[in-house]
Amino acid sequence: MAIRKSKEETFSIQGTIDDCLLRVEQALKKGNFTKVNVNKTLNQATGNYKKLTVWGEITVTLLPKSDGSVRINVSSTANVDNIFALISSPNKKILNQFKNNFQ
Repeated sequence: MAIRKSKEETFSIQGTIDDCLLRVEQALKKGNFTKVNVNKTLNQATGNYKKLTVWGEITVTLLPKSDGSVRINVSSTANVDNIFALISSPNKKILNQFKNNFQ
């Protein structure tokens, strides 16, 4: 069984939940995540990230704030039981792959 660890990041942006959810979905697809699933009821999107050295998944949850902005909570969980995880964090790679494609 694989050893897995998680990492979370939170940030806020201006906009509506629907617009942000669409941007999240586009960022996941552009970032080469697979099995992208958007749940509008939960305001959440998930996706798998499976490359040669990084295996994991991401969950992006959107929460409305009282000031009209949207809080985005991004959580990744990845396998860390390989030699490549010693060189660089697989969770950081997954989070960066999402953030670099989120516009």
